Amino acid sequence: MDIDIKKGENMFFVGEDELNPEAYVSYKVNDDGDLIIDSTQVANQLSGQGVGSTLVNMVIEYAKDEDKKIVPECPFARAVMEREEDTKKMIK
Repeated sequence: MDIDIKKGENMFFVGEDELNPEAYVSYKVNDDGDLIIDSTQVANQLSGQGVGSTLVNMVIEYAKDEDKKIVPECPFARAVMEREEDTKKMIK
């Protein structure tokens, strides 16, 4: 399945616009400049297709490009990050 992921304001999402996404991962930037992933949501019709993991991975790549750490407050995002050694190292 080819997923069209878009970058919004402090989020990556699937759908027509960031105000009504079919799926999204949102983050905040803390005082240190690190990214806090606070929510990952996927609509039922996209569930089970790896969309949530793909969205979290987009934040991971963005953080790598910006040389930032990630604080995964969202339990799903934490689980995705803890699967791989290289992404585990990015957890603050």
